[in-house]
Amino acid sequence: MADTYKTITNVPGWVEMLTSDGVPDSVATLYKRVPIFFRAVQLRCDALASVPVKIYKGEDKEVDWPYPTKLGELLWRWEASCLLAGAAFGEIITNKTGYRKDVRYRNPFDMTVKYDKGIITFKQNSSGASWANDLNTGKYEMVYISEYDPSQDILPGVGAGIASKIDAKLLYAIGKFPEMYFEGGAMPVTLLGIDTNDRNEIERVQNWFKRSATTIKNAFRVMGMRAGSITATTLTPPLKDLAFTELDKIAKKNIAMAFGIKQTLLDSEAANYATAQEDRLSFYEDTIKPRARMFEDALNTQLLARDGMRLEFKFEELDIFQEDEGDRAELLNKLVLSGLPIELALDLAGYTLTDEQAAMLNTSQEQIPEREPEQVDEQEAELRRWQRMAEKRIKEGKGLREFETSIIEPSLHGAISGALESAKSVEDVRRVFDQVIAWRGYP
Repeated sequence: MADTYKTITNVPGWVEMLTSDGVPDSVATLYKRVPIFFRAVQLRCDALASVPVKIYKGEDKEVDWPYPTKLGELLWRWEASCLLAGAAFGEIITNKTGYRKDVRYRNPFDMTVKYDKGIITFKQNSSGASWANDLNTGKYEMVYISEYDPSQDILPGVGAGIASKIDAKLLYAIGKFPEMYFEGGAMPVTLLGIDTNDRNEIERVQNWFKRSATTIKNAFRVMGMRAGSITATTLTPPLKDLAFTELDKIAKKNIAMAFGIKQTLLDSEAANYATAQEDRLSFYEDTIKPRARMFEDALNTQLLARDGMRLEFKFEELDIFQEDEGDRAELLNKLVLSGLPIELALDLAGYTLTDEQAAMLNTSQEQIPEREPEQVDEQEAELRRWQRMAEKRIKEGKGLREFETSIIEPSLHGAISGALESAKSVEDVRRVFDQVIAWRGYP
């Protein structure tokens, strides 16, 4: 197992023993025992299940979810199943006439999947019940969503929980170690050297040591016994040399990476509110949105299409996306009112126009008058001075302060100040000034 850890750090030899002795190997058990692993699964499932969903029949007629089991509950459990077991299962309940009455969640750890000649068969291990999806005819008895696996196409794949299992086991072992250490009387693993060939005497000393020195009640006691020459050699490294802090940090980082979650969302103390909000928005954009599309495709193909229905996730209705859109619109308004060209204002506010929209805008814009080259160069030098000052304060972890200048006209100065309010990094600052300077014809 030590070789497995080479990807995360230079792991000491004791880790192999620590993670192989009494550490759960089941992903389901690790979910119950490792707090950050539990939290990562909860965040992913809560996020997906919180996205508003609309069901349409035909082109645009909005209808209700047609089954008694709540869709949010199914989405939450299916996402957890995919993360921990690599696949999700939902039995399609029908009557004798084939009418679909409901969709019932099935535990992925109780299911066996086989594939043969275009037919996927599912067997519940506990009851022996079986179902089949015929890919040749499109007849489905089970909603089946599987993760990607580079070694095969059909069977359950590799979920985030499976990919980060090693790190979860390590965190479990690190958390368990203090308990085991103090249960042993805060004694490291010790080798006793006894100057005798008498097996009875060796056994007597060994038993005395176990009984008298390896329980917490005997920690820090002074003890004596009848003995000849006895030497004690400590085999376990001192606690300060076990690199627990480093390993803990790296394992948590790996789990966050596998689940596509910024660490600020797993650790409330890792960042300020603004950064956490930005990371939350990125989490929905980069992790949950692609995930939702996978669920959309599966449910529409396997469940809803037969009845002329389709499901769509509506991310734009989430509060966080509405807040972001409101902030962008407010910034755009400030930039335009300050006198900036509309194209520059759109860039600074983070809007991207389609080719058609850009063409319409160009035809409606008046020609921007050009400045004299020396005038532009003077202003560019001043802008770059402002940029260097802003970058320096960002690097030092300080807030941006007002930039005093008589060269940059007030309207442009106000627009840049407004754009810098949302800058969190040197790259953000550089992007603002690069975009401004690129527009050499600003009024």
